[in-house]
Parts: sequence; C-alpha cells; structure tokens
Amino acid sequence: MNDTAKLKIIQREKSSKSAIKQLRRDGYLPGSISQKGEDAISFSIKKDELRKAILQNGISGIYSLQSGRKKPWPAMVREIQYAPVTREWQHITFQLVSLTEETTADIPLNIIGREDVQHAGFELLNQMETVTLRGLPTDFPSAIDVIVSEMTPGDQVTVADLKLPEGLSAEGDTDRLILSVSHPRVQVEEVAEEAAAEETAEATEEAAPEAE
Repeated sequence: MNDTAKLKIIQREKSSKSAIKQLRRDGYLPGSISQKGEDAISFSIKKDELRKAILQNGISGIYSLQSGRKKPWPAMVREIQYAPVTREWQHITFQLVSLTEETTADIPLNIIGREDVQHAGFELLNQMETVTLRGLPTDFPSAIDVIVSEMTPGDQVTVADLKLPEGLSAEGDTDRLILSVSHPRVQVEEVAEEAAAEETAEATEEAAPEAE
C-alpha cells in the first residue's frame, strides 16, 4: 500500500518563458496540477526535494501537495518532461485523485535475477518497462517484481503471469509479452550457419557422380 508523501509547492500564475528559466536557475521546477473539468493549477517546487520524494516513494506514489491552503491536494505524477539532450527535468504534471475511487497508473516493472540469466550465457529481451494497473490509489505499489533468475531459453513472462496485489487488475490485453529469454544472437547465427553448411555439403555429395 502506498503511503502519502508530503510536498510543499508554491502556487503561481502562468509565467513567461524568461520567468520559467529563472525558476529553474534558482533550483525550482515548474509544474501543474491537472483536474477534471477545471483549469490546471500552476506551481513551482524545489527540484531537490521533489527528486528525493520520488526516489523514496516511487513514480506511482501518492503525494499530498501543500501550498498553505487548509486542504492539501492528493495527487499522482502523470508526466515528467525532460530536456532532449541533458535529460534534466523541465516540468512535472500531477493528476488530482480521489483516495476512494479507482483510477489507473503505470507501475514500473522491477526485474529480479537479470544477472543470473546473463551469467548463464542467455539473452533477456525486454518488451515492457511498465504495466498499467487499475485500482485504488492507496493500493498501488512502487513497482511490480518480475523474477527471472531461473528462466531459460524459450521461457517468457506475460502480463497474465504477474503477481498483482489484491484489489488491482491489469488494463488491456493480459497476453502481452513483458519479456522472454533466448540464446545469444551470435550463437543462434552460428547454429544456423552450421546447419546451412551441412545441408550444402549433403547436397554436394548427392550431386557428385559416383566413381567407376
């Protein structure tokens, strides 16, 4: 179950590009709070405090946004925008949520045992980094564990194979492939080349005239 993390924000009016740049230079990140049927609320927040909170509570955590008003805003991270080259955070959007109503969230997949698969000489092919779950915001975990340490070539994990906390369900097609294990591509190519060489040799022998 998610604990609610408190974040102090500074509510602000929509600002010019120059004002936004100054905010970032001062160590703040511009952001907005999205709410159904109403205009978004603009704010700024200390970037270091935000990073620390997300590191501790996860991208799918519940955050209590406090701006000095009597009642804080319960919200979840909807989007983080990054600079194209430096990958620095440029903007964050929170979505207001009701703690008693179901919603959806993209939950990170935590792959456990990746090193064991690679040490065995196999290749792990990832198809998904997150899975979309539906449930109460307070039931969302920070991540879903996927244990792959004993997997061998031919094994795979689909959304249906995930062990989800009680009260949560996966959105969309549960047959979607999350990851699979295979032999390294180089090894597969070598086997294919050997098989092709054997076929060529056999064909040559069959075509060769018999000695009198």
